[in-house]
Amino acid sequence: MDFSSIVTISAGICLYLLIPGMALSLAAFPRKQDMGFAERLGVASFLGMATPFVQYFNDKNFIIPVNPGTTLTTLGALTLLGLIIWQLRLRMPETQKSV
Repeated sequence: MDFSSIVTISAGICLYLLIPGMALSLAAFPRKQDMGFAERLGVASFLGMATPFVQYFNDKNFIIPVNPGTTLTTLGALTLLGLIIWQLRLRMPETQKSV
């Protein structure tokens, strides 16, 4: 395996974990003042593990095989879900959040 393949695969794995993780961290902490960039990156790397866990859950419970198509679908669904929740929470008035 040459160096460019290693770099490409490593970047792909990082993006596979960070893209849905960042969207889910924005859903959990929607405002910029809620946390700094370094904290958000740490939370995003933790929440990015949701993608493999959802894939494992789907494989064991719904007999959905883990392949490139279902991986991209899961990645897109988690990212889209996180972004939708983030936008809904940004539009929510402050009085409703404290309940």
